[in-house]
Amino acid sequence: MRIAVIGAGVAGMASACELSEQGHDVTVYDRHDGVAEASSFAHANLLTPGLVSPAAAPGLRRWLWRGLRHHSAALRWHPLQSPATYRWLWRWWRASRRGHGDDVRAMTELALLSMRRLDSISRNFSIAHERSAGVLVLLRHASELAPTHRHAQMLRELGWSARELSPEECREVEPHLGHSTLAGGLQLPLDAVSNCRLWVQRLRDALVRERGVQLRLGTEVRAIRPAHTGQGVDLTLAARPGSRVGPGGAEQGMHHDAVVLCAGADTGLLQGVGVRIPLMPVWGQSLTLRLRPDSLALQSGVIDARAGVTLTRLGERLRVTGGYTLGPRGARASEDALRPLYGALDRWFGHATERASPLIWQGARPMLPDGPPIIGPAPMPGVWLNVGHGAHGWTLACGSAKLLAEQISGQNPSVDPVPFALSRWQA
Repeated sequence: MRIAVIGAGVAGMASACELSEQGHDVTVYDRHDGVAEASSFAHANLLTPGLVSPAAAPGLRRWLWRGLRHHSAALRWHPLQSPATYRWLWRWWRASRRGHGDDVRAMTELALLSMRRLDSISRNFSIAHERSAGVLVLLRHASELAPTHRHAQMLRELGWSARELSPEECREVEPHLGHSTLAGGLQLPLDAVSNCRLWVQRLRDALVRERGVQLRLGTEVRAIRPAHTGQGVDLTLAARPGSRVGPGGAEQGMHHDAVVLCAGADTGLLQGVGVRIPLMPVWGQSLTLRLRPDSLALQSGVIDARAGVTLTRLGERLRVTGGYTLGPRGARASEDALRPLYGALDRWFGHATERASPLIWQGARPMLPDGPPIIGPAPMPGVWLNVGHGAHGWTLACGSAKLLAEQISGQNPSVDPVPFALSRWQA
């Protein structure tokens, strides 16, 4: 089939890879002038099957209350929000009050599939990219130990390595940690830090060179409609204003047998194909700083669980990522939004970096209130969805793409597709 993929982030490019492997003729459309220019640009780069969890995990009440009262909270919001934001928060709250064990298990199984596909794709195309093994979760309060123990037990049942650590053992894993109080930790030796944007760029090159995948960058998809012939879908395309590479002239039409929506937090096209889902852009921020020449800090990835902040090493750079900001996007990350990131950096690796001229970035995590992404058919025939991965887009991308391609091609799915079906939001 001739299939269009809308979105050239990690979800879209992984989908193009799996579909082209099955023999489909794939064209990828994106409004940006390059791949991985939006949500995939400068996030934490964590590959963490051991830590995928629904957005609606227990403890939401404390997060919401702190986010309203404290500028340094991981979750930040303001009471003067739009009605849509309040509806999303209400659904998030309700989801947090019910059991979420089944969602965690389903997302973890999808993440494990994703790691296998990521390794296979990288090997098949000889894609080399910055990668380091192991993630250490730091627990600063004794109340975090019991839920961490339950989570570690579930991971071990699924065959994934998880090692619960004492404070002393945490410092053996990361000898250059600061001296803040620790209650314990969780080591995930099979989780990793990997440069997502570099991987997507090299995958793009391989797909164009070896599979004939076409890229139409700088191109906005204005509308998706059923084809007048009754077979396939028609796209209305236009160059994004200011694009250096998009098509010139007036709007254009393009026909495809099927289309896959991987457009991140952009919900306009979803509504146009009859999909009404509570997909919310939740803004996160990152700082990327150069490590001091003599720094031995941070061997791979460290997560400050209480602060909701991740610290990762990418070659000679250290990236600090965190924040869940609800509401419209500001022109740039505010000082209040960055304060928890600098706080975690000072707490654990205060002297490791050069503070001059950090790269500051913010991007949207397209999140659903309950957590699992939507992977499967839309109500409009020929339209498929691969959206709503939240903070786990890099970890889930290759598994989601595999599951999607199997459904489109009528193959037996590698994991149960039911937890990721659109139907859970249509009941």
